[in-house]
Amino acid sequence: MAITADPPHVWHQEVLAADHAPGAGGIINDYFLIRTTHFQPRGEMTDDQLAAQENLAGFRWWYLAEIAAYTGSELFSPRDLTTPLTALLAAGTPDQPVRLGL
Repeated sequence: MAITADPPHVWHQEVLAADHAPGAGGIINDYFLIRTTHFQPRGEMTDDQLAAQENLAGFRWWYLAEIAAYTGSELFSPRDLTTPLTALLAAGTPDQPVRLGL
């Protein structure tokens, strides 16, 4: 899939923590809304490279209800993905990116 226009910037998140490496102020995540038809999600890593990653188990589609009901040990980012995603779907694209917590 090729993106031919700038997607709307919907969320901005800054994660600052004392345990980050010296000189590293934290992590910045920016989220963009891209609407597409269903496809099989696949990154650029091979299956072996993906299996070697500590924090990445795979790619898949999730329904909002599945995210809201999820009780497993894996974490979403942002942690409370259900709240901002529900607001985005109900209100539409914001004029300015919404600042998110963890």
